[in-house]
Amino acid sequence: MALIMAIVLWLYAINKYTGEIEEDIQLAINTSPGLTILDTSTNVVTVSLSGPRNIIDRVSDMIKDNKIKARYDFPDMSDIQNDEFAKTIRLSRRNFNFPQEIRLDSIVPNEIDVILGRLANRYLEVQIEKKGIPALGYEITNEYFYPHEVLVTGPTNVLKEAEMINTKPIDINELTSGQSRTFPWTVGLEQSISFLRDDKYVSVPINCEEKVNVWFQISEQQDIKKFEKIKVNVLHPINYDFKVKLKDEYIDLSLKGPKLMLDRLNSKDIMAFIDVSSLTPPGPYKQPVDCTIPEGLEIEGNSPEVHVDIVEATTETR
Repeated sequence: MALIMAIVLWLYAINKYTGEIEEDIQLAINTSPGLTILDTSTNVVTVSLSGPRNIIDRVSDMIKDNKIKARYDFPDMSDIQNDEFAKTIRLSRRNFNFPQEIRLDSIVPNEIDVILGRLANRYLEVQIEKKGIPALGYEITNEYFYPHEVLVTGPTNVLKEAEMINTKPIDINELTSGQSRTFPWTVGLEQSISFLRDDKYVSVPINCEEKVNVWFQISEQQDIKKFEKIKVNVLHPINYDFKVKLKDEYIDLSLKGPKLMLDRLNSKDIMAFIDVSSLTPPGPYKQPVDCTIPEGLEIEGNSPEVHVDIVEATTETR
């Protein structure tokens, strides 16, 4: 009976003071100089751990705070001449910085396939990457940047096929012409290049320390708007003795200019008139229409004309 009680107490103590956890840990793989990692079968491993409960709880918190790491360092491989090659690495406890009191029960997966590439240098064209849109009514009408190409260090096979490198996204959201005086902007370059491998896009790190100076020409958006049924006014002296007849009392007019200005304008804001002071019977006359429009706008196409008849006032009343 005493033996049974001792076993029960021992099991109770074990369960009370021993803990188990299963956690995912990010795997960091470091290469030897002159090489880089192109792809891996996974970059996260799942570990099963056991040990004293107070330490297990502490280890769980350390993993969440990234203080527990999985790391594999490749030995020197300078003798390998291939531009690209594959290696399989096997993980063990020595690849983790667990406290000594913790037992590592399993690693899944414990074998990782790694594709490595030899590094090279090559000049690539710069491509400006933008995000957002300018403020309402504005647009980028021209852009200039320098340098147009930069020296990039990256995997040999990737650089053989790459043609350009992107800048970090430049935020153009809500830009107006007022920002033009702040240029040039100095922007960095993306430190990776994406390419297609086995039907999936893989992002490969590259290195380029150069900066790019960027200028944007920001202008008001230009547009054309048609205004209909604008009344044509007739101007003449007070003592003008003739009767004026217009074939069309209204005209349509297309204006070109800044979109914001056009959007705020309507037909009633436009003054259209003809001056018949120098016209005498008989008609008809083909007379140009003068239009008073806001500064910054211009008439699109030919200036409007109207047909005018000038008749004797006395003749009209007979």
